[in-house]
Amino acid sequence: MKVYLKILCITAVAMLASCATMDRVSKTDAERVLHEFFRNVDFEVYNRESFRDLITDDFHIYEAGQHMSRNDFFEFIESTHSEATLSNDWQLSDFEISTDHRSAHISYKNVGTFVSKTEDGKKSVLKFHWLENAYFVMDGGRLKIKFIHSEELERQNSIQD
Repeated sequence: MKVYLKILCITAVAMLASCATMDRVSKTDAERVLHEFFRNVDFEVYNRESFRDLITDDFHIYEAGQHMSRNDFFEFIESTHSEATLSNDWQLSDFEISTDHRSAHISYKNVGTFVSKTEDGKKSVLKFHWLENAYFVMDGGRLKIKFIHSEELERQNSIQD
């Protein structure tokens, strides 16, 4: 019985020590993955394969009033890209980041500006202000986004010559 208790105590101490030495997901890594996600949404570099290292297979997003799976999201992005698109840009700010050993959560503000050409050759500028949050998990040894929620706060539209 004493030997059994000794082995049990040694095992428990070893398990606790290994847990204590596990590194937390870094806030910098979480922020980097989020920025990379938005870089890959850009119409000039977008392709479905570019997301393989950024989002989980079961990724889902709540965007534009819709809950979308990974494939639904890809179809949504592809439907917004057109020949009239001139540029898009996202400005992410006001990060609140929480991490642990296998996950991270970020809440942030996002201002997206989308410029396209109208049928009469003018520029249409559409600017969105969103409050968003993203949940990240370790997947295959990499930090990936599992879920994003986006809440539109304000929309501005203007036409320029």
